[in-house]
Amino acid sequence: MDYVVVIGSLNYDIFMSLEHVPRIGETASAVSSKSGCGGKGANQAVQISKLGVPTYMIGKVGDDQMGNALRESLQGAKVDTRYLETAEDAETGMGIVDVFPDGSVMAVISRGANYAVSLEDLAAAEALIRGAALVVLQLEIPAEVVAAAIRMAKAYGVKVLLNAAPAVPLPEELMESCDYFVVNEVEASFYLGEQVDTMEKAERLLPQMTRRYGNCWVCTLGKEGALIVKDGLAQRIPAVRTQAVETTGAGDSFVGGFCYGLLQGKNEYEAGVFASYCSAVTIRSVGAQNSMPTREQLLEEYHI
Repeated sequence: MDYVVVIGSLNYDIFMSLEHVPRIGETASAVSSKSGCGGKGANQAVQISKLGVPTYMIGKVGDDQMGNALRESLQGAKVDTRYLETAEDAETGMGIVDVFPDGSVMAVISRGANYAVSLEDLAAAEALIRGAALVVLQLEIPAEVVAAAIRMAKAYGVKVLLNAAPAVPLPEELMESCDYFVVNEVEASFYLGEQVDTMEKAERLLPQMTRRYGNCWVCTLGKEGALIVKDGLAQRIPAVRTQAVETTGAGDSFVGGFCYGLLQGKNEYEAGVFASYCSAVTIRSVGAQNSMPTREQLLEEYHI
């Protein structure tokens, strides 16, 4: 059976619900607080696995309670954690997430054990990567590991999806090697060198990137939906109507749903439509992994 390898970050998240964005020097009181398991890599692995695709997680956590919780969350979603290592000299990565009344968020992350992921860890998983149907990466682990993973996957003819978040400068060769390049409006603006804050701007600007790199770009734009761009052509995917409570994990849920769609033989647009339903469910409650839908839930609610 086809399987996915996710190589990336794991963070323990603390959510603070605030009534407004604090000013510099202001101490704001949270209306409520909550904690949960996150990190872009772990979130994407959980969503893919919840949809029924065999999924492996390569990454690192600290030898602490937060690391144990993250490992248990992955295993609870049936993610294979045999390549999830414990870093002896680093604490588990953390995320502090501020949640506002409209569901929007601001977040700060601590790298922690995520930056202990090494080339040696990658080499130990080479046979796993060689047999994968898809390798999924983000940019919350060392750049040299991401680069080596992309090159390794491509050497074996394995497709690569890079969620270029957070945005950092990347060599042209690596961007060309990614079959799927996923960004939000902030990251798209970084790589284009021009503000991308509307669907219209994304439609105008992103086709040039697909012609330049010869791959598929996916841009998520929150309430405006998403844009699938390939061969210089852009297709809009409207956001699914839902009640947004908190948007953490929405992009990761989209990535997971998109991967599932591709592995089911859907084209990029069809995979994106499916992914939009995943995000719609995820943002209906606080937290990322606990909020992500299963395949059965999507069938029951949306008949897809």
